[in-house]
Amino acid sequence: MDLKRRDLLRVVVVGGGIGGAELLRNAATKEGLELVLVEPKDRIECQALYPDYLGGEIGVEEMTAPLDPFCRRMGAAHLRDRALRVDFADRRVTCEKNDLDYDILVLVPGAVQNYFGVEGAEKAFTINTLEETVRARRFIERARPERIAVIGSGPTGVETVCFLAARPGSKISIVEMMDRLLPTLSKNSSILMEKILSGKGVEVLTGKRVSSIREGGVAFADGTSLDCEMTIWTAGIRPAPLIEGLDLPKKKGWLLTDQYLRVQGREDVFAFGDGAWIEIDGKLATKTGMEAEIQAKHTARNLARLARGAPLKPYSVRASTDSPVALISTGCGCAVGIYGDLCVPIPKRIIYTFKSWIDKSFVKRFK
Repeated sequence: MDLKRRDLLRVVVVGGGIGGAELLRNAATKEGLELVLVEPKDRIECQALYPDYLGGEIGVEEMTAPLDPFCRRMGAAHLRDRALRVDFADRRVTCEKNDLDYDILVLVPGAVQNYFGVEGAEKAFTINTLEETVRARRFIERARPERIAVIGSGPTGVETVCFLAARPGSKISIVEMMDRLLPTLSKNSSILMEKILSGKGVEVLTGKRVSSIREGGVAFADGTSLDCEMTIWTAGIRPAPLIEGLDLPKKKGWLLTDQYLRVQGREDVFAFGDGAWIEIDGKLATKTGMEAEIQAKHTARNLARLARGAPLKPYSVRASTDSPVALISTGCGCAVGIYGDLCVPIPKRIIYTFKSWIDKSFVKRFK
């Protein structure tokens, strides 16, 4: 396939989250590329800081950066539009207000909340977007709910509970369908986190499948229920609607990539981050900000190789599901570090300081 149809290789990036923004930042220094970002939002958001914001630790400005000034500095065009579909034969992206063609397409639209068909779940609060997180914090500040239930005990759910547990006068419950907290991480981390949460007075409910969410509480499949004034859903993600509508190879709904982070069977389409299934040499990449940043940097280097006609280099997964890496805030200025089966047995301030520095540095680099 003749990828280059003009003097510069036009790279259209769909999605201005961590992956898309980091790709632009790294690709901007490469020669031979014309960069176009398709993103309806006007700012970059650091989702890793949403629990901190919900807990009142930081403000909106500390976890966001304006996109337009950033794109101008990177020499990239920012099309504030929403991509709807792609014509792969003509290499054209159709958006709500515009159409544009590409030489190379990079799909990083991320993921959206997955409610798994649970009745009433879409009415719960979430912290998967900035708008929803702001709405949840406003409700907490105005309504001052005494009982809050958090559904899902992945890193986001656990961090959310830890920040909320610091509020005086609140009873916090965390609900997990599996038989342990942090089910995608090691058993050692699950044991540690249950000990930490119990020490904070959090009610830990594992092995509980939610059947419905109603006003005033949560109903479980075993016939029991939990009364609460606020429910926050953090129990999983699914591919963005754009990905669901694309006729491309997928696994479990996620875009299936090759060793170069191209969509399988497509020389002109790359994908990484939350929307992609990246499995290389038996290592399945985790859907984390850290891994997405590394994938973005690698893709930027490969785009530069394409522009000068050099061969691509394969990607090597850093944070895999069998050896995950996580820094989890536990409230009160502390955090734990997890690497594979290893975890720091006691929450440490130095770990929280390191995690906070990483998250806030991510935002600052785009300002």
